[in-house]
Amino acid sequence: MESNRIEGIGHQVKGAVIEGLGKAIGDAKLAADGAAERAIGDEQNVAGAGGDQLIGVDADRIEGIAHQVKGALIQGFGALVGNPQLAADGVAERLAGKAQNAAGGARDLAREEVEKQRAAVEHLNCRNAVMRNHTNANAP
Repeated sequence: MESNRIEGIGHQVKGAVIEGLGKAIGDAKLAADGAAERAIGDEQNVAGAGGDQLIGVDADRIEGIAHQVKGALIQGFGALVGNPQLAADGVAERLAGKAQNAAGGARDLAREEVEKQRAAVEHLNCRNAVMRNHTNANAP
């Protein structure tokens, strides 16, 4: 399941870069090929989405990083070919990826805190059970 999502993210990024390149140079076939590659990645990513974590990290963190990379590539390519709209699209993609990564990071922190609290409660419950058993064993 995780490998499908990781592979899907790879296809999404690759497709977006190819699509952006095609649009930048005016090659409709290249842009269409990129869009098709991105669609394959979208399908793989959805098919592999069994939970909200991917390799122990919130999936939004990984997808956010992928969007940041994609945005940086598009932005750089737009600047290289002198296409300000493409460069602006890259900036927007990069910023959206930063936000998605931050949201995933916040969920990771919350999940870790919940796990710490759960472990503390479990520890207290075990300690109380031991105390009850000890008290009952010493009762006359």
